[in-house]
Amino acid sequence: MNAKICVSISSTDTSELLGRAQRAERLSADLIEVRLDKLRSDRGLSKVARSVEKPLIATNRSLSEKGSFDGSETDRLKDLVGAVEDGFSYVDLELHTSSLVSTIEMLRKKGARIILSHHDFFQTPSIPRLESAKMELEKYRPDLCKIVTTAKSYEDNLTVLNLLNKNRQATIPLVSFAMGNAGVWSRVMAPYYGAAFTYASLGRGLETAPGQPAVSDLRRVYQTLGME
Repeated sequence: MNAKICVSISSTDTSELLGRAQRAERLSADLIEVRLDKLRSDRGLSKVARSVEKPLIATNRSLSEKGSFDGSETDRLKDLVGAVEDGFSYVDLELHTSSLVSTIEMLRKKGARIILSHHDFFQTPSIPRLESAKMELEKYRPDLCKIVTTAKSYEDNLTVLNLLNKNRQATIPLVSFAMGNAGVWSRVMAPYYGAAFTYASLGRGLETAPGQPAVSDLRRVYQTLGME
């Protein structure tokens, strides 16, 4: 199997972001997530989109979702729309996004594919509760569902991987893993258990979320496991 990796990048300015996107592509990223919430200005995002061939995911996390965007919800969504207009392929929307149905419709009209996400920043719930969260996401018919938990023990890796394994044949692809140092193995093994892809950082010290392995380290693991 060919394990797919999405490299997540962030910066406060688009010129540095452009360089990081190009570096992610050189390191064999299959997709590139761009965290818009740390940007001081979104001027130049179209250059970022033109600089790489891999699909770009626009993510703009608010403070309530452990991100850095501290403006209004209207402005947050406006930035996501702007990214799509600049050439981004995907938008990551949180389940609790305001006016979710109309927002999805608007973004799809502009050509975006929708990743609908649910995060638990405190724990890894039981599989029945995670299945319930997945069903809630699927009601909105996104292109991909994303369920992220927080690992408090190594056993939490097994919970997430079991969720993925149960949903291998799901109509809507699923991405799932557990954040934190205890959840690293859920990120590493997620594609093997059916995840559409997993997330990695550009390098050590450049993580955008707790527990992200560096893409080069992850590639080496996959080569060793014969997953490349």
